[in-house]
Formats: sequence, structure tokens, C-alpha cells
Amino acid sequence: MSEPITFLDAVVEALLRAGSYNRNDQVCPAAVLWPDKERQWEPLLPRLRERLPLLTFGPYAPAQHQGPAYWLRCMIAHTLAGDALPSEQTPVIYLPGVSRQELRAVEECPKALQPLAELQYRGVLWTHRNGRDWTIVAFLQSRDDGLGVEVASNGATREALLRALTKLADEPIAHLRKIAPLRAAFFDALLNPDEVRNLLLWLNDPEGYPKRCAPDEWAAFRNLCRQKYRLDPEKDGPVAGAERLGKGESPWDLVWARFTEAPAAYPNLPYLLRRAAPPQLSLLEPRPTWPQYNEEAEVRLQDALMALRNKSAGDARSAIGQLEQEHSQRRESVWAALGDAPLVLALEHLHRLAQATETPLGGTTVAEMAARYATHGWHADAAVLDALARVEQPQDVATVKWAIASLYRPWLETAANAWQELLMAGDPSAVYAVDGPPVAEAGTCLLFSDALRFDVSRRLVAELERRGLACQVAWRLAAIPGVTATAKPAVMPIAHLLAGGPGLEPVVQANDSRAVAETLRRLLKEGGYQVLADDEVGDPSGRGWTELGDIDTYGHEHGWKVAHRIAEEIRALVSRVGSLLDRGWKQVTIVTDHGWLLLPSGLPKAELAEHLTEIRKGRCARLKAFAHSDEQSLPWHWDKSVRIALARGIHCYEAGKEWEHGGLSPQECVVPVITVSRPASGTAQPLHIQEVAWKGLRCTVKVGGATPGMQVDIRTKAGDPATSLVKAAKELDADGRVSLVVPNEDHSGQAAMIVILGAGGMVAAQTHTTIGGD
Repeated sequence: MSEPITFLDAVVEALLRAGSYNRNDQVCPAAVLWPDKERQWEPLLPRLRERLPLLTFGPYAPAQHQGPAYWLRCMIAHTLAGDALPSEQTPVIYLPGVSRQELRAVEECPKALQPLAELQYRGVLWTHRNGRDWTIVAFLQSRDDGLGVEVASNGATREALLRALTKLADEPIAHLRKIAPLRAAFFDALLNPDEVRNLLLWLNDPEGYPKRCAPDEWAAFRNLCRQKYRLDPEKDGPVAGAERLGKGESPWDLVWARFTEAPAAYPNLPYLLRRAAPPQLSLLEPRPTWPQYNEEAEVRLQDALMALRNKSAGDARSAIGQLEQEHSQRRESVWAALGDAPLVLALEHLHRLAQATETPLGGTTVAEMAARYATHGWHADAAVLDALARVEQPQDVATVKWAIASLYRPWLETAANAWQELLMAGDPSAVYAVDGPPVAEAGTCLLFSDALRFDVSRRLVAELERRGLACQVAWRLAAIPGVTATAKPAVMPIAHLLAGGPGLEPVVQANDSRAVAETLRRLLKEGGYQVLADDEVGDPSGRGWTELGDIDTYGHEHGWKVAHRIAEEIRALVSRVGSLLDRGWKQVTIVTDHGWLLLPSGLPKAELAEHLTEIRKGRCARLKAFAHSDEQSLPWHWDKSVRIALARGIHCYEAGKEWEHGGLSPQECVVPVITVSRPASGTAQPLHIQEVAWKGLRCTVKVGGATPGMQVDIRTKAGDPATSLVKAAKELDADGRVSLVVPNEDHSGQAAMIVILGAGGMVAAQTHTTIGGD
């Protein structure tokens, strides 16, 4: 039975790691010095002494491994009789009420501490990498040497945390990360445990839980279990308890209900329930509390989904509907919450796919069909991605792929063929009109995201609107062919400066130079656009261009697994839009170059002789001059005299492809244009840092255009909160002012960044400064 890593385990591991060294080329450190100016860690010392060679600086009390500086030096030198410190481990010296700065100032540190000062050169200090003492909050939150668990930044939470430290010691790290950000209510609840939670904690760890209780607490717990739950933990044991839990009879039904609220907090309970389940599960009275019940249901569902590969699309839709009725309730089960029912989670989206593909996507014109796709057709594509995102194991993936193929492929082929018939029925320039690039007025930043297909864009819009932002969604047609080299320059505001060249990439009209990324950025700058890289936010009074997104590259490399990547891409885009609007941009217009086809069972292969083409991609190729081919073709966006061969239907010129683009289908050709802004009640003036004034190590900052809740921090790296030089970021007052102190004099004269933090802790504005003033 696996033991979850607790907060106390993590502290022990960090202290042991601090004292580790390479025995081949290093001398063992004399000691690990642990400064703790605020004495936050003292409540954990008794338990830490059980697991570490831990000494404490203080009044002479050898029974508690505590004493003055000279006694501590004798202890680590092993010169005292009765010394019980292990020689193979580096001793840890805890320094309550002492800061790292006091220890470093050898000549100025307190006289009683001076004999220990030189140990910082023969030993190591356990401190944050920014040089400050480890606080409980810092250790929880740091992603470098801490635990990466977010904690609410308010005084009530910090006070509650310190009160509950001895209880926090036994909390699994996985549970803390799952429920983060940790708030005062969580820490207060640790101090007031209830009987149901205690019962679950014992079932989850029947050997360790009694050891964490005081004798009186354990006796009271046993008595409660005997009186109320008809179970003696010592005599009956945990399997008997799990059997009662699985049967769900009163009052154990309340215990089960509590387990289902946070099953991840009790990771060993499923194993215990498996041992307690009856040998033969009743088919007449199935109990979803037993893990075997869920597993058998998943096997039945898998067999039924695999059988769809032999059915027509209509029969597959009917079968999916029946399976949804039979299995949908399992999505509310504890096993689904624990990730042990992936197929029933995928079934929800397969059912959506069945409904979305029931009616073919059509229209009498390209514009009409594009509008229908932008209105509702994308739902089928979204359902495919959602279904794939729910499975990871090979057998589950194969099952979902077969189900998708039976429902999605016929609908996808029908839509692509209808789209191509409309395009080939008349003059391409008339039936397929590609609009010019979006216009960026002053105060607008254009954000380009490669391969932002329409269904993914709708998910992005939903997340932006959930954050309270206003979004307007329009559609446009991608340049032909829909590959990045051709279609990306077509949505850039300098498109009028480009013309056709070799391959599928345009050239600059003025000098016939290739329109590579560096050239395009130069043209943007010459055209009055700020080209913003990475986290740059620019001047919101002008016009901007920035790029973010890796969907296209990831899709080409990983195929169907892009379904697992989409959520990360959306989070990054939401964060980027938020930081730009926080900076003061009036609006952000999101544009893209093309969409894509994703068929997990594989796109069918088409043949195109290589000698007919100058360059060939997955679903398109540039034909040589005077080449004759039976393939359908259209003029190239950048040079109408050049013909582009386009694979029919959903075929691909390369075998084995799940993901591809460049051809003719609504998924590839109909792309979104999203305009994002803050509601009318938002900030009236652009966010900007008006004033930075230093008086010694105290810095006063004045910010214009701030919104409520914005904070100010001083960091060495703007985007890394771990490089903060102050105790904590502080919120701006009503006048947009804040005062911060850099506590470490060693940072005086050091270059740093003043950063303004907006929603979610994102950097909304920044400026350079020198600690203490220039």
C-alpha cells in the first residue's frame, strides 16, 4: 500500500537534500544552518527530531538537543560524551529568532551567535534561493525548491496556516496541490476535524493514523467507532471497515458521501475497497461503490464501442444513444472522479458527436456553407477533440478512435466534397473571396495564433468571456492553400507589400527577397507596428503585433494527441490577452492563418506524381508550369497564374497522416477573427507606471490606470515570482500608490524590475529600477 508524501516528509527531504554532497570530490558539510527569524517552524521540531539529526540554538537543554553555540560546535565535532548524532548524516542546526543576514554579518552579529558564524563557510545554509529565510508560505509556494502549492496572499490565511502547522504536517502534498489555492478556511478546518473525516483517514492509513494521535485521541476514536459505526478499529481491522463502507448502510452512507467529495485525498481506499468486495458482484443489485463494478462496466462499454467499426453511421449513432442511457450515470461516480472511468467520460462527447453529425453540413454557396460551419458545424470537430482528450491508455485510445471513425469520417467527407463542389462550380475569385487583413487602429494589438481552428477558437472565446471580457467573433476565408507559408502573411497588415515567389511563400515586392519571419517583422516595424515578443506589453497608444501558439507544430508531430494540448494553448492565449488588456490596450484582435483536419483513424491516401509538382505538402501542391494533372486545382493566393493542386475530399498526398491542412474543407478554410476588449466599465486610461522613488531601501511607486486588486512587486526577473526581493507583493491603494521595502541590504545597487501584477498574477506592466535608487 503506497504512502502519500506529506508536508512533513517534504520538509525532511528538503533538509536532507541541503546537506547532501558528492563524496568523490567534496568534503562533508559541517552542518546545515537553518535560520528562522520569525520562529515559524518551531512547532514541528519534536517530530523533525525523530527523523533528523537536529540541534537547536538556545539555552542549555541537552535532553531536547538544544544548547548554546559552543555546545553546538562540540556536538557536530562529536567531542562530547553521550553524543548520539549519527556520523553518516550532516547535522542540522536550527536557529530560532536568527536571520541569514544576522549570521552573515560576522562582526556585527550577536555575541552569543558569533561562534556559529564561521559554520556558514564550512557548512551550508538552508534558505530560499533569493537569500531569504524559508517561511512556511514560501516553502509551500516556491516552484524551485519548494512544493509549488499556491497559498492565498492575505493575513488571515497566514495566521491560520501557522495555527494549523502541526496538522498541516500530515497533509498529503498531492491533496494540497489539488485543492490549491489554500485559504484560511482550509487551515482552520484542520484544527477542527470531524468524526467522518477521521474515519476516512484511518481507513486510508490504518497503521500510520494511530501513531499520529495522542493516546487519549486514539481511545476516543475507537470508542466512537464502536458506539456509532459498529466497528472496533483494532479488533475488526480496516478491511471490515471498507466492507461496511462499500455496502453503504447507515451511518456509513454519510462516510461514503464524504469520500466521494474528495476521493483523491484518500488514495489507498480504492485498494481497500477492492479487497473488501464480495467475490461475486450481484447483477440484480449492483453496487457502484465497488471498483470491480466500474471496471466490468468499462469493459462492456469498450466492447460495444469497438463493435461500431462494423456499423453504418446511422446504426452507430443509434448504438451510441443506447450506450449513453446505460452508462451516463457512471460519470457522477467516484471512479470517474479518480480517472478510472475514461471511456464513460469519452462517451459523453461521442454522444455529442453523434448528434452533431446527424445532419450533413451543406449550403448553396461557399458563404452560406461557411456561415453554417461557423454557427454550428464546428461542434462536431469539438466533440472529436473532447472525446480524445479523455483517454490516454492505448486500448482506450484505439476504442475511441474506432467510434470516432464510424461517426465522424462520413460526415467529414460529405462536408469536404460539398465544399469543393461549390468552389469548383464557378469563378474561384467570385465564389471564394479572401478578405484583406484585419485593420488595426491605434490602441489595437493583433495577436496571431497559428492554426487556431474554429472549434478551438470557440473554446477560447468561452474562457475569455468567463473571465469577464467582451468578445466579438467573425469568420473569414483562409488564403489558398491553407499552409502557414501562404496564409500567415495574408492576415498580416503588410500583406499589400508582398507578391508571389517560388514555392508557397511570397516575396517582398520591392526587392523580391523572401518573406521570412525576420523580414515580415521588419516590414511591420516600418509600417508603424510594435512587434511584441514573449511577455512584452508595449505602448498601448500605438498599434501592436504579437504571436503566440504552437498548435500547428504540435499537431504535425503528435497527431491526435493535440487533443491533450489544446487546454494548455488556450490558457496561454487567455493569459496573454489579459496581460495586454491590463497594460491598457483598447482591444486585442486574434487572427490565424488556417485550420486543419484531424481524423484519428488516418486520412486516406491520394496519388500525385512528383514530376508534376514544384513543391508538395500533405493536402496541396504547387504544380509546375504547363503541368497537366487530373487533380482539382485553384489559383495561388499570391500569384493567380500559379495553379495549386488540392487533394479531393479528405485525402492526403502522404500516407499515415492523422493531422493535415492545406486542402479544401470548412475545417481548413473557415477561420476566426476574435476581437477582445474589456466591458465599457473598464479602465479609462492606459496602465502605466508614473513614478518610482527610492528612500534608502524603501520604494514608493505611483501607477496610473490601475484596476482594483492590482499588486506591485520588485523582482530580478519580471516573470518569475521566485525572484522577488520584497517580503510579499502589495496591493495598490485607492490612489494607485504603494510602498515596498527590500529587507536585504546586500541588494542595494542591484538592477531589478518594478512589476505591476494583474489578474491571476500576470505581469501587466514593468519598468527597470536600481535598488536604493540610481
